Amino acid sequence: LENAGCRVVQVDEPALREGLPLKADRWDGYLSWAVDAFRVTCATAKPETQVVTHLCYSDFQDIMAAIDRMDADVLTIENSRSDDEMVRALAN
Repeated sequence: LENAGCRVVQVDEPALREGLPLKADRWDGYLSWAVDAFRVTCATAKPETQVVTHLCYSDFQDIMAAIDRMDADVLTIENSRSDDEMVRALAN
């Protein structure tokens, strides 16, 4: 894509929240794997290519550290169902 002139790449819905195990004691292992998978997917992007990801319809406050570790340049979110909770969480 970069060779064709693309300067923005979106990795849509990395499913951080959707794939979480039911047992909270397994979350760290899953989130580590998911973040590593995202980073490997984007590892060859040139510094001038903007990496974007999109997260849909979820409550992410308890996994913000994992979202931050993804190191995406831009995060877009679906906020229509959260009464702006997600926007406030990202502001902190």
